[in-house]
Amino acid sequence: MLALIGQERLQITIHGIQAHQAWNKIGLGWVVIRAALSIQTGKAMKSLEEYLERTESAAIKLFDGIDSYIKILRDSPKPIFTFSGNIADLEADSKIREQAYDVWKSKNEVKLSLGAQRDFLTESFALATLCGSILQIAAMGIQWFSVNKEIPEDLPEELKSCIRKPNLTKFCIGRRVRTVPIGLVIYAGRNQYNHMNDKKLNPLNTTIFNLLAHSDEDTTEQFSKDPAFDLENSVLDNRSSNITTILEWENYESYYADMHSLIVAA
Repeated sequence: MLALIGQERLQITIHGIQAHQAWNKIGLGWVVIRAALSIQTGKAMKSLEEYLERTESAAIKLFDGIDSYIKILRDSPKPIFTFSGNIADLEADSKIREQAYDVWKSKNEVKLSLGAQRDFLTESFALATLCGSILQIAAMGIQWFSVNKEIPEDLPEELKSCIRKPNLTKFCIGRRVRTVPIGLVIYAGRNQYNHMNDKKLNPLNTTIFNLLAHSDEDTTEQFSKDPAFDLENSVLDNRSSNITTILEWENYESYYADMHSLIVAA
């Protein structure tokens, strides 16, 4: 039997995800990705640079898959209704506007746009699955190769109080997103992805998502939470694509730049 190293198994897994769209196939895919990563331990590699190099082809394929789903919306028609009315006769103007809107709504590009939105929603879980796999690769790289042992003094107090284990300081690195270092954003995103079925995440993960659910300035409960990161939002099961979006990981290059700056260039 031919033995496969972790990177090759990742490539095979991703091909399987792209070939099968059924939910159960996708679910199996991310389990295999996690298993493949666990086979090839960090001790077999000497640096994050080597880790990034040996996971590059897998990460690129994941980003290619992510782009194929986003392309559904990006390439769809973007119809915009415009109307110039006559304010001198509001009643007549209202009727004319309604007629114009009905004509606009019946155009084929409107139907195509709505169809693209439905297609995207159908594939949204598949998209989040691929994004979760990216977070898994990123988190393992930090876990294996970060040597940070310090908790930044300027972290929000509710966040500092949750970082009790020494191994968690490894993730207290990187630029800030809504007051949270991106290392911790990656950590929480990976954990939510891996524990979607759990009723509640641990306090550190919950705190990170709560901070992400608010803007940098508005951190009090009187402001509405961003539903993309609100763990009480039951509409979402997998928030991985929201995490990669807030990280601005639009492609492999943006992901690599962040990972390189976190450890290699530090």
